[in-house]
Amino acid sequence: MDGRRRVDAPPDPEIDGIRRRLGRIRSDAEQRRCRNPIVFRRDLPVATPARPRRLVAGGLVRLEDEVAGVARPCPQGGAAYVIERRFDGSCETWGALCGEFRTHLQDAGSPIRRLIAASCGLDGVRPDDVLFVDLETTGLAGTPLFLIGTMACEGGALVVRQFFARDYSEERPVIAHFAEAAGGRGLLVSFNGKSFDMPYVRVRAAAVGVPFAPDPAHLDLLHVCRRIWRDVLPNCRLQTLERRICGRVRTADIPGSEIPEAYHEYVRTGNALEMLDVLEHNRQDLLTLAELMVRLPPPEAG
Repeated sequence: MDGRRRVDAPPDPEIDGIRRRLGRIRSDAEQRRCRNPIVFRRDLPVATPARPRRLVAGGLVRLEDEVAGVARPCPQGGAAYVIERRFDGSCETWGALCGEFRTHLQDAGSPIRRLIAASCGLDGVRPDDVLFVDLETTGLAGTPLFLIGTMACEGGALVVRQFFARDYSEERPVIAHFAEAAGGRGLLVSFNGKSFDMPYVRVRAAAVGVPFAPDPAHLDLLHVCRRIWRDVLPNCRLQTLERRICGRVRTADIPGSEIPEAYHEYVRTGNALEMLDVLEHNRQDLLTLAELMVRLPPPEAG
């Protein structure tokens, strides 16, 4: 310094105004940053369409009150809720189906017998050897399953047995009971079961520690129907086949895409109202498989 006293310059009103504006801008930016923090897409919740809630007068619908079944334990621990229903001559809609199925399967020249022999290498299959199967899951890629429906021809009736998990912990007994039921049969019949149902069951059996014996012979009706009707029908979805081949239309059926969320809702709330729809959906699928088998055309007509 040269020893001379420093004299500050008088304040510049224009510069002071700029400083005040910059201060307000910084303050506003800081407040916006706090109100709207940056988040990555992976942190955002997955939005799913809300299902319309069905209200029940008087409170919740309990499964055990509406569906007669038994809690059946298994050696691996736990119990599954097993629901059994017989479709015989007293059933107006399905009463004749068991008799038709037996007649077709016992006729050596019937399309069913010829198809089983050609596709599975089995001859002389008896009606009691056949087990129809259809399952309901909580999604794809190995997520838990909660319902395995089976149907067998016993005496003069088609008997549907549904192994149901009332919560996620009952998946193991569901699979164990199905493994036992399948082990006593010579032929499984499914719709897309070779690609989906049986591989799915095997993955879940390994996940929950249930031993699973080799599959019996397996007739997948999806592949059969595609060979026969793919050039006739717009598609070979099961409900398309119901309408066009069986001449039947479902009413008030729950869409398959809504079944996983319906089950999660049941576990959360204990309200089984939509589970009644799911159980009926599963039964209808099984009965349709038998109906399709008795409506198969002779090989030369396919």
